[in-house]
Amino acid sequence: MPGAECRTECTWKRHIAEQLKQRDRVQRQAFEEIIHQYNRLLEKSDLQAVLSERLQTDKFDSHSRHDLSPGHDGVRSEALLQEMAQIRIKHQEELTELHKKRGELAQNVIELNNQMQQKDKEIQANEATMAEFQQRISQLESECKELRSNLQDLETANQTLKDEYDALQITFSALEEKLRRTTEDNQELVSRWMAEKAQEANQLNAENEKDCRRRQAKLQKELADAAKEPLQLDLDDDIEVLPDDTAEPGGETSPGKTITRTPRRRSVNSYGTSPEGTEVHTGVCAEVRVPTTALHVFDAHEGEVNAVRFSPGSRLLATGGMDRRVKLWEIVSGRCELKGALTGSNAGITSIEFDSAGSYLLAASNDFASRIWTVDDFRLRHTLTGHSGKVLSARFLLDNARIVSGSHDRTLKLWDLRSKVCKQENVLRLQYYRRAFSLS
Repeated sequence: MPGAECRTECTWKRHIAEQLKQRDRVQRQAFEEIIHQYNRLLEKSDLQAVLSERLQTDKFDSHSRHDLSPGHDGVRSEALLQEMAQIRIKHQEELTELHKKRGELAQNVIELNNQMQQKDKEIQANEATMAEFQQRISQLESECKELRSNLQDLETANQTLKDEYDALQITFSALEEKLRRTTEDNQELVSRWMAEKAQEANQLNAENEKDCRRRQAKLQKELADAAKEPLQLDLDDDIEVLPDDTAEPGGETSPGKTITRTPRRRSVNSYGTSPEGTEVHTGVCAEVRVPTTALHVFDAHEGEVNAVRFSPGSRLLATGGMDRRVKLWEIVSGRCELKGALTGSNAGITSIEFDSAGSYLLAASNDFASRIWTVDDFRLRHTLTGHSGKVLSARFLLDNARIVSGSHDRTLKLWDLRSKVCKQENVLRLQYYRRAFSLS
């Protein structure tokens, strides 16, 4: 850098010297003519002064001679005076012309001096501008040097980041491969677990069948033994006395005849309540009607529609589809108008449920989770995760504080909305007979 600054300084100095020499060469030509004319004017002025002195001397001599010989040289003196007058007039005209030229040349000299002063000012301004430019060049050079240093630092940092990225990419590939192997192992373990559960369910079903057959055989044996034993009539027993078809009409029952008992079948509900107050309704379907005409048809989602549910007051209609959204439609004058969309699910919606008040909406989805939104402001309130498969259905319980969800992983989960945790989990086993599951 010092060498470069020295070369730059020598360059602009040389440039200034050349400009000054060029100015001298250009302006010297105009001044040479002026100086030459001025010198000639000075010479003529000196010559005029000499001639004036000489004429004064000649005039004085002629006057002296005229005084000495006034009569003899009268005519000659007049001629000489006329000639001298003419010469004087001529010299006076030349002097006037020279003065005029002198004034013009003085004016030119003044103008040229003014121009020289203006040029000097311009040169000074240019020198100041050059100094500013030189300072600016120095600043730019220092900034350029700093930028080069920053660029080198950035290149070094970029190379370091690139190396770190390559290392992270390799680590990511290894972790991805490990995740793939872990997923495969998990799938294999789940398959084995499902097979073991299926085998366990088959064994349990077989044991249940054996137990059921054993109980039925025991019951049949007890019934057969009881049917063989004659019993006396007791008014407190719940026994219906059937008359013998072979008895004579109007005859009385013989005390020696056998009285058979037919126990009445008592209905028992699944909750173990008493038979009083329990009514068994046996109805017959009198008519089956299948809808044939659609009242309204509208495009609800950008894919398949998996779930549809009316609110408790039938004021709102909720639809869920494969576009991962739950849309709320308001029933106005028998038409459906879109009120809003509930977002937050990462997969398609499989089930929709309103609470008893219609304030909350519960939706199950294929991303192994269930979600709860508020209907008024469309905000996501709870996300319940814990299933290892698609959640196929979710429902509110009567108190609206608990939720039960069923998944493709063959489990039922009971959720408490106050603590947002799973309170109970039941595993569904494979079976071929009707079974009942209750959640307490």
